[in-house]
Amino acid sequence: MTKIVLVDDDDHVREGLENLLESAGFEFRSYSTGEDLLREEGWRECHCLVLDVRMPGITGLEVQSELSERRGVPPVVFLSAQTDSDTIEAALAAGASAFLSKPFDDDELLAVLEHVSGKD
Repeated sequence: MTKIVLVDDDDHVREGLENLLESAGFEFRSYSTGEDLLREEGWRECHCLVLDVRMPGITGLEVQSELSERRGVPPVVFLSAQTDSDTIEAALAAGASAFLSKPFDDDELLAVLEHVSGKD
């Protein structure tokens, strides 16, 4: 089963994503901070990371950078309301597989996750 790891500090967004992934048949684990993800090393066994860009503490871009240094980072999909071109370019240049703006289309997100995780 494809395992997705979510990191978003907004409880409502995270819960909505959990419901969406569950209904689509994905196995998932979620975190409210990048620090929790890095501390528990929850990314090691996943097929794809879904990261918010702007979070308190370590940002999604910083999580991506930290994981790149540790090697073996899975594909990263960013979801963010912060959609300025500099942020999008930085995420994609650092190796993100996709960048979707909030609010996002559920079907588009599922299609991206299936593609980058190899489920399609």
